[in-house]
Amino acid sequence: MPAPTVPTGVRATRPWPGDASRQVLPGAASTTVAALVGGPRLAGEVVAATRTLTAVLVDHGAGPVLLCLTGPAAVRLPCAVVTPWPVAGLRPGQRALVGEGELRIGDDDGAVVTVARWWRARAAVIGDIGLARRRTAGQTDQPALDGAVVAAAGRLGLALLCGDGDELAEAVDGLLGLGPGLTPAGDDVLAGALVVATAVGPRAAARLADAVEAAGPLHRTTAVSAGLLPYAARGLAVPQFTAYLAALGSARGDVDATERRLLAVGHTSGAAMRLGARVALAALAGATR
Repeated sequence: MPAPTVPTGVRATRPWPGDASRQVLPGAASTTVAALVGGPRLAGEVVAATRTLTAVLVDHGAGPVLLCLTGPAAVRLPCAVVTPWPVAGLRPGQRALVGEGELRIGDDDGAVVTVARWWRARAAVIGDIGLARRRTAGQTDQPALDGAVVAAAGRLGLALLCGDGDELAEAVDGLLGLGPGLTPAGDDVLAGALVVATAVGPRAAARLADAVEAAGPLHRTTAVSAGLLPYAARGLAVPQFTAYLAALGSARGDVDATERRLLAVGHTSGAAMRLGARVALAALAGATR
């Protein structure tokens, strides 16, 4: 898929009735959602709303795509539109329109975010994959993770190592939706493995991505988590994870510091992504690019 063209400006849009009573604020959007934000208006729906995040699924004809509004202190998701302060009062089920440089949510009590700037989410790079594998080979501590998640991650690693399609499908099936929260730990394991597989090579990445897609994430886990997995399949993740992977693959990388920052992400998300990276590196580090 070609990289989207980032719009150089925002077109004038027609005002909606009641705009005067809406929250109106600027945003800085990831270039990964440039085709959505800068294209014609498309309908969407709020699928999650927390104190720091509003998640919207937008149907662009080839399946739903996730876009998230986040405040400046929130974890920087690869599909985020970052606003100067969190947008308050939004709720799941509200309608949304995305396009022509704007994101509009709800009716009179909703919000209008106009994209004024862009930022670029970069795919993870592991410079020396063998070094990264050796550095993670001895990791056994998973204090934040449930034993069922650790066991399911182990089955994923074995399936990736053996290359058996049925075993891989079963391993993915066992991880999807496993655990509580907006992004269950099992999904974060899959996301970590997907990002590493993309860095290792296209064949490994395609095999795992196909297995995840075939499992039907939108019907198996939260909409937010399901929406983030396709980004992971493109090597895109939160910056704490990509920085950790870069450090693992560099002789000069500060692995301890980047690992601490990663483990601070969410209740279990950082630890689960680290586990996904470890099992994928152990299984795929010798794969041919």
